[in-house]
Amino acid sequence: MALRQSSVPKMALVGSVAGPETDRTRRECLPVSDTKTKPPKPSRRGYILLAGAIVLVIAGWSAAWFYGQSVLREQLDLQIARMSDQGVDVSCADLAIAGYPFRYEVSCADMRSADRRGTAASLGGLNAVALIYNPWHVIFEAKSPAAMSVPVNGLEGGLTWQTARASVKFGENTIGSFDAVIDKPEAAFDTALARGLFAAEKSEVHLRKQPESAATLESFVTVQDLSFKSLPELQQTISLRLHTRIEGGTALLSGADLFSLVQAQGGELPVELVLAEATLGEGKASAGGNLVIAGDGTISGALELSLGNPDALLNSVKPLFPPDDQTFSLLQNVVKSLEPAAKEIDGVRTIALPVSIDRGVVRIGFLPLGQIPPLFSAGS
Repeated sequence: MALRQSSVPKMALVGSVAGPETDRTRRECLPVSDTKTKPPKPSRRGYILLAGAIVLVIAGWSAAWFYGQSVLREQLDLQIARMSDQGVDVSCADLAIAGYPFRYEVSCADMRSADRRGTAASLGGLNAVALIYNPWHVIFEAKSPAAMSVPVNGLEGGLTWQTARASVKFGENTIGSFDAVIDKPEAAFDTALARGLFAAEKSEVHLRKQPESAATLESFVTVQDLSFKSLPELQQTISLRLHTRIEGGTALLSGADLFSLVQAQGGELPVELVLAEATLGEGKASAGGNLVIAGDGTISGALELSLGNPDALLNSVKPLFPPDDQTFSLLQNVVKSLEPAAKEIDGVRTIALPVSIDRGVVRIGFLPLGQIPPLFSAGS
């Protein structure tokens, strides 16, 4: 009896010790998938929220694009209306604005302009691009050819080019700045007295408001390797640079014509000629000073003319003077008389000459050099 009673606790002890080991062994033998929680399946609500967000973004972007399109069209219409108020009528066939969704593309199959004096111009075509986030900055590309007619002085002309692009920044009431680059332009102009054929490697025009004076127009013009095909006797090409400032000239960016601007300034428009430079072969001529445009279109003022390497410069322009014209000989004598006062500027021997302009007549001292024709007709 004692043996039987003592065996029971022993078996119970063995069972109590072996039980946990057996359970752990069983757990370790179970498959991994049975011990980990499976990820929840995506709900349909998540897909709906994502789709809704995409729709909202597309709708917002589309609204912004069409709003920008309306702003751009308003600016174009505003500038055309302002030009019309200034007497310049501009028309554009098949004007369209496309480019959704990232930019604006303005196209015009044919562009024409005319002012109240009968001056007319045409352009083969015009394309423009503006980014959606900045519709006030437009990049233009013009298609060749262009033509113009000025009945007042009998001028007729045409222009062709390889590429012509311009950057225009519009302000609230006017054009803020204008930058244009024309590659390989060729021009032909006819007047009642002469015909001119010109070609150049590149031409640039930059117009902007002067930072110190918002009403002053500052302009920069450069022409590289200009050749006069109608003057075969002039073998060398010319490179030109022009820098001017016109008080009150920013009205020209709004479409005002030069005659109206002169009248608005009391009949006299001051122009600061910061630099006018022409490089011909080894010679260079530059001038600067103050000019005034009168109500009859004539120019008056005083300039300081600098001639770099004057002998080479005179030899280059000599073919332009008629054989029996004494002007070249007189000019040559004036240059020789000033030779002792020549200075070295940037390694080039340079002499300075005072130039006066009286109602278009250009003189060096008492020697007349020629006449600048009126920029417009009086009363036009």
